Amino acid sequence: MPKRSGLVVSSGRRGMLLLLVHAALIQIIVFGIRPSLSYAALDVGASPTLLGLLTAFYALPALVLAMPAGRLTDVIGERAGMIIASVITVAATLVAVLGARSLGMLIAASVLLGCGQMMTVLAEQSFVGAISPAGRSDSIFGIYGFAVALGQTVGPLMLMLPGESAHTPPIRLVFTVGLVCAVLMLAVSLIIRGPEREVAQERVGMLRAARTVLGTHGLPHALVAGSLVLATVDIFVAYAPLLGQERGIPAAVISLMLVARSGFSMISRLFLGPLARGLGRRWLLVGSILVSALTLGAFFFGLPAWALVALTCGYGFAIGVCQPITMSWISLIAPTGMRGVAMSLRLASNRLGQTALPALLGTLAAATGAAGVLGASGALLLVAAGAGLGVPDDRGTGQSEVVAR
Repeated sequence: MPKRSGLVVSSGRRGMLLLLVHAALIQIIVFGIRPSLSYAALDVGASPTLLGLLTAFYALPALVLAMPAGRLTDVIGERAGMIIASVITVAATLVAVLGARSLGMLIAASVLLGCGQMMTVLAEQSFVGAISPAGRSDSIFGIYGFAVALGQTVGPLMLMLPGESAHTPPIRLVFTVGLVCAVLMLAVSLIIRGPEREVAQERVGMLRAARTVLGTHGLPHALVAGSLVLATVDIFVAYAPLLGQERGIPAAVISLMLVARSGFSMISRLFLGPLARGLGRRWLLVGSILVSALTLGAFFFGLPAWALVALTCGYGFAIGVCQPITMSWISLIAPTGMRGVAMSLRLASNRLGQTALPALLGTLAAATGAAGVLGASGALLLVAAGAGLGVPDDRGTGQSEVVAR
């Protein structure tokens, strides 16, 4: 039975349940508010190119701060990191509520939301890695990924709330719901107890820890693949509203597409453990990225709305595999006391992709529209598949898990 101290619940089964609630809440906030930030920016006259910059502003703080935040998580512990992240997220949603008609305030909300989400996932992933037995790491990260995808499924449903028109969701109401969820996330952070702290045999600097982690065979390939995959998810979330406006697709259908993407990611993560054991991480990673490339690239063509929804289902199922696979593998190989740094390297590489690629591909929007941006994102996933070939093949051996521990 988990130990209790006042209202704080330890990291046993109940603590894990609280962590899953926490993980779902941050994703509900992010995937409800970020499309609404796009709608709000368009509503105040932002250009399609500026949508790419808005996405980059969300990712930029984490690109700069990920390494220090990861080291801070190693030092202060996961629970303290979750509390700090929740406070930042509350601030982000409050700025969005108060500044829904100001482009400057929307950018500020995007920056704060990026910081809050960064610190949240670092603390959560370090938490999961600390409590995961090596032989069950893929399965437990799959369960964590399921909670993440559940939040990503619920968040876009806020866009289906009655709005001013069929093509515009109730932006201020969505921001207010996000604020309520952020306060709930803070409450969960306050009552959960983090796992037992790992202590490194010797205290090392942040740069030395980073070099140690990066020296692991195959890790750079996993970082490249993961960053490109996550960037395409961000691009899809940011440009789906523009695609709807360009093709006259109602906001409810765009919401359904976003829900389908995250929902099918959620389904695929339920089977992550058996798939990884049967196929091996490398071939599961490469195959899922190739399917993602084909389905996302098809958005370039003028297909009917029902076909876009079907493609989104396939894209969501395939893209849902990559992130927990890379999380599990990186957690397993992280040296003692350096899991936060390892996760921060993963997050920093993800944010590099999220910062550079949306801004770069956003320049295509003026000429090709949202369809061109999404088609180019599919092409980038072919590069990610090539990078995935560098991840060691552990099919049927559990090799990486044995080596890690």
